[in-house]
Amino acid sequence: MERFEVNLLLRCAVDFPLQDELECCGVRLKVNNGVVYGTATVDAVNREEARRRGYQLAEDVASALTLVFGRAFVVERVNVAKVGRQRAGGSVVIKVVVEATTHAKVILVKWPRNWKELAATLMESLIAAGEKPEKLKRLMRVLKWWRAGDVDDDPLDKFLKFYIAFELLAAAQRYRGKYHDWVKRFCNDYGITYRINKWRLSDIRNSLVHEPGEEREEAEKLAAQHAERFGLELLEAIRKAILQPSGPPVDASASKNCETESGCGDQ
Repeated sequence: MERFEVNLLLRCAVDFPLQDELECCGVRLKVNNGVVYGTATVDAVNREEARRRGYQLAEDVASALTLVFGRAFVVERVNVAKVGRQRAGGSVVIKVVVEATTHAKVILVKWPRNWKELAATLMESLIAAGEKPEKLKRLMRVLKWWRAGDVDDDPLDKFLKFYIAFELLAAAQRYRGKYHDWVKRFCNDYGITYRINKWRLSDIRNSLVHEPGEEREEAEKLAAQHAERFGLELLEAIRKAILQPSGPPVDASASKNCETESGCGDQ
């Protein structure tokens, strides 16, 4: 095993004027003017494993902060630095090799006063889990789709990505495949608006993926108007599922083939 240093950079918004520090689960975070800088060390057999673990660490931190602040944090950069030692005469030379992966997006956020306590609790749940249980992996996939929707500038794509997250979450909580009216039941139980005027939430999604026409045009208007509220309500449901893991057990077959742009049902 070799030791690697991981430096990560997460970004939320330039008008996110929080300046603070947090250390949890071996990760040291510093927040400055909308940018989150993090450092940690990982042990890995090679650089590829270190890069994978470093990126997963960055994703876990971004997920925790997303749940705390209510808007998506994105991984902008992950540097993996291998520290090797070799003798040069009577001294020890430290070699550092850095590789980086870059992503970018800027979003608006607010923050709770006790953000550090909340972030630490969530980081402990995500990072300290090591090899995550299957249900937690699935919930992280849900949150990944939610984050993808939150950073999307197109309101229709935003709505569709949120709906994919919605279906995956309902499957993880064993609503899909168990109830014929699973959409309505899930919305009622998790505080998500089910109907907008005469349109059910699932009607809007279904019409968006159909051929152009009057019905689709109306669905596009409703999706654009409702996308932000849908996202906020859905994030609360995701928080509830992660923080209250004593809910229904996972049905591994319920969400099979759900992870597509067209969703996985016409309920």
